[in-house]
Amino acid sequence: TRAYGVKLQPWQRAYVNTAMVTHAVGMLGPYDDVWWWDHLTHAHSSSILAGIVYVVSRRKGRDPGPRVVAAVISFGLVWEAIEYAIHATAKRLDLEPILVTYGRKDTFLDIVFDLVGAVLVLAFGDRVLGELAANE
Repeated sequence: TRAYGVKLQPWQRAYVNTAMVTHAVGMLGPYDDVWWWDHLTHAHSSSILAGIVYVVSRRKGRDPGPRVVAAVISFGLVWEAIEYAIHATAKRLDLEPILVTYGRKDTFLDIVFDLVGAVLVLAFGDRVLGELAANE
């Protein structure tokens, strides 16, 4: 963040770090055992991407809405394709996949919850990211 002249608040750092922890913990079992875990991690992670796009858009004087939605959907689709490719390759090589796909319904829900994260940023962005967006 120093390279870009951005100073994150402690809660913002904790928010980003918590996303990494929830993904790591999820791989230990909650992704399979807790029905909402995957939804939570998708909304959380996408809100971080959405927040970055939101701040950059605001700093450039542009409407963040379409950019946030486009970035989140695009990155979400790319992630789902990577997830599928890793899973298919591991299966073909008879290896345990590090990423698991659960079918079309799961992929659809992943994108929906990616959008939940984006919508939350658009709804609360000025309130929680306004200082970063205004920082020159």
